[in-house]
Amino acid sequence: MESKVADLDLPAAPSWERTPRRATLRSVAPSEFVAPPRRKRRGNNSPSASEIAAAFHVLESASVFYSMPDGMLRSLARRLRILRVPKGSLITSQSETGDCIFFIAEGRCQLAIERAAGHRVAVAVLAEGDFFGEAACVLNETHQASAVALSDCKLFALDRTSLFAVISQSSPEIAQLSRLAQQRKATFAETAAQASWGVLLGEAPVVAIYSPKGGSGGTTVALNLVGSLSRRYPGQVLLLDLDLPYNHAALLANLVPTTCLARAAQTPPEAFEEVLLSAVLYHAGGPMILPGALKPEEADLVTPELLARTISVLRRSFRYVIVDLGVALSETVLAVVDHVQHVVLVVTPEISAVKASADALEILVTLGVPPDEVSVLLNHRTAKPAVLRASLERMLGKAVDVEMLFDGSRPDEAALHGNILSLTDPKSEVTKGVEALARRLESTQPLAAIEGGVPSGTVAQPVGAGSGDGAEASS
Repeated sequence: MESKVADLDLPAAPSWERTPRRATLRSVAPSEFVAPPRRKRRGNNSPSASEIAAAFHVLESASVFYSMPDGMLRSLARRLRILRVPKGSLITSQSETGDCIFFIAEGRCQLAIERAAGHRVAVAVLAEGDFFGEAACVLNETHQASAVALSDCKLFALDRTSLFAVISQSSPEIAQLSRLAQQRKATFAETAAQASWGVLLGEAPVVAIYSPKGGSGGTTVALNLVGSLSRRYPGQVLLLDLDLPYNHAALLANLVPTTCLARAAQTPPEAFEEVLLSAVLYHAGGPMILPGALKPEEADLVTPELLARTISVLRRSFRYVIVDLGVALSETVLAVVDHVQHVVLVVTPEISAVKASADALEILVTLGVPPDEVSVLLNHRTAKPAVLRASLERMLGKAVDVEMLFDGSRPDEAALHGNILSLTDPKSEVTKGVEALARRLESTQPLAAIEGGVPSGTVAQPVGAGSGDGAEASS
């Protein structure tokens, strides 16, 4: 197969074949891949207004970049180069040097890492609005993964010189882009290590965290519960953030999302699992986070049908799936309830919160959730509770299962600095509370076991990897 983009010849590109479990390579006739021309000079050969507008739209759609001022985006847009890549063409090669960030305007690309000779693992499937190559561009490193076009693609390339001509290397924007690059490196390495765990025996339990009143600390409980379970099973516990339309779990964990569940809605069925799992963020302490939406308007794309497909995939891929349901009893919440094995009702000792929780508990039972599959977590947000525990239990008609004592300013400081208390502060009352909750879940919910067994604190080696390829994670 031959593919032409401009005038520079690159080495022969392999073609990719996918099996249901992993990617393999086979040699084909040499192909010609040509780099895009350098940026056009001003004058008669300057980019047209429509080209600049299209480039601006691509930048505006990309995470990290869409928060930049319009003037800065326009300056970058004038420096982007158009790259048309035929299906099957190799765009970047693992371990080779590069200096460009590639923005996807049309089509889909796959990133894969070779962990052993002849064994390659797909770590991400990227579509319109995504970008890749930021580590090579900003960190001046070799490409961590090879990128291949899964369809005919239109890309925009931004080289290092053009980027730093517009944005200072010491600017907050570059700092955030560098943090994203480091984050993705860890995510891809972790994904590659886990990609071929083996067949899961059974499916992971789905645990929903719900509070009917805002400010009850539901997201804090969900995030720290995932952190607590991840200390036992690093990389095997996922938080699905459905606190829509403003889901902030990734931000509270100091992670930079580039895509989300909502953007996987239009993915073809054959690619859905890869696209979904490539949207998962990996925290260095072990937790995995899947944002529901990046923008408030994307929340409407998260439908009951999408959630059913998503939960089915996640239950096969992780040991525990924790879902932050937010506050409103929306269609999204009701759809998740159909798939959960346990609900944690977060209550604060306030009259309005207790009344709302009693109503929510009645609704959950009416929807078919057995009372013994609902745990009540009493979260003390102030030093002096307005409602005593005994009175709260009487109003709910149900005993409190876990009590989280007042933790002062620790939760707010952790949120400010992007820390997860259950990973960083064992003396925190939040940590003690979620540890008690984690023990309760482990005692009441069956744990999906991985074939052959995986010791706590380690990550299984992928099928076909050498004995030295296993990665060990620490909490």
